[in-house]
Amino acid sequence: MFRKILLLTVLGHLLIGCAAMGPRSSPQPRGLVVKVQAMEPGKAEAQEGEFITKSMVVPNQEGQLSELSFISKDKAFVKIFSELSVADVTRLWNDIVVLETNSNIRDINLFINSPGGDAFSGLALADQIERAQRNGFRVTAHASGIVASAAVPIFAVCKVRLAAPGTVFMVHETDLWKWPGQETASDISSQNEMMQLLRDTYIAKLVTNSKLDKDKWEKLESKTTWFSAEKAHEWGLVDKIE
Repeated sequence: MFRKILLLTVLGHLLIGCAAMGPRSSPQPRGLVVKVQAMEPGKAEAQEGEFITKSMVVPNQEGQLSELSFISKDKAFVKIFSELSVADVTRLWNDIVVLETNSNIRDINLFINSPGGDAFSGLALADQIERAQRNGFRVTAHASGIVASAAVPIFAVCKVRLAAPGTVFMVHETDLWKWPGQETASDISSQNEMMQLLRDTYIAKLVTNSKLDKDKWEKLESKTTWFSAEKAHEWGLVDKIE
C-alpha cells in the first residue's frame, strides 16, 4: 500500500505526494534531496543538496489469487456459485495464470453451486477449464445444491465430476433478454443465427462429456429438463456421487 511521506525542510516547508520540484528562477535555500521508494518507504535516503526533489518508483503488482480461491498444501480450491457473469470468467482466468506462473500446483478443486446465468460466460469458463487441462492441470468438480443452465457445461468438461447426492441439474433452451425497442427483420435473423450457434456449442460440450448423443441432449434441452445426481450419473455426466 502506498504511503504519503511528509518531509519538513529546514525552512518549515511541507511537501506531500510524488510531485518533483526542480530549480526555480530565484536562488533557493539549501534543503534536502530525497529519493522515495514507494513500496519500501523505510529505505528513503536523504543527503544535503540545493533543491528538494522527490521521486517515486512503483513496481508492478505481483499476481495473486482472486477472493474466491485459495491454496491448501499442494491443491488449489476455486468457488463458482450464484449467477454466472463475466466477473467469474475474469477470476478463473486470473487464478489459472497465477497458479501456472507462480507455483507448481496443478491440482484444482472446483466447487460449483450455480443456477446458471450468462450463457457466454458459462461457455467461456468451460473453455478455460479445458485449456488448463490441456496444459497439465487436473480439475476436479464438486457439485452441490444446483448446477443448471450455463453452469452445466462448466461441470461437464472437468476431468473428474463429483456430485453430492442432493444435487439437482437442469438444462433448457437459451433465452434472449432485450430492452424494448425497434428491430429490423435482419436483426431478428442475425439473433436467430447467434442463438443457434450458442445452442450448438452448448450441446457439443455435453455430448463430448457424457453418454448421450446430440439428439437426446437437444430433446432434453428443448423442453427444460430437471434431473437428479443419480440420473446425471446414469447419463455419464457425473463420475461419482459422494
